[in-house]
Amino acid sequence: MNTQLYMEGVTDLVQGMGSIALQHFSKPLNVETKQDGSPVSAADREAERFGRDWIAARFPEDGVEGEELEDSPSSSGITWIIDPIDGTRSFVRGVPLWGTLAAVVYEGRVVAGAAAFPALDEVIAGGEGAGCWWN
Repeated sequence: MNTQLYMEGVTDLVQGMGSIALQHFSKPLNVETKQDGSPVSAADREAERFGRDWIAARFPEDGVEGEELEDSPSSSGITWIIDPIDGTRSFVRGVPLWGTLAAVVYEGRVVAGAAAFPALDEVIAGGEGAGCWWN
């Protein structure tokens, strides 16, 4: 497993999902309530769809687990965990304290992860044996 490749991947992924979400930030949104009582909007779904398409194009054998859409199985033993907008309550209120998150899990352990905070222009990423980076 190339941890550096996956660390770069999660970084690109969260920035891409964040860019999609940022297009909707501080704009009128139709907000729905999920069964668990948490809010969801078109921004969440659009950012997650982008993330799933991005992963499928680059890592087609890897699985994906997300918040808004159905999980896809892995044939590689690698699963991407994505949250297109963590902090949706803040997001829909126009508060910039929200982020996009992704992690890569291999054999039951997280080997790379990243968080982007698009409204603050901040990114943090780390990988097993590859260190941790901020911006």
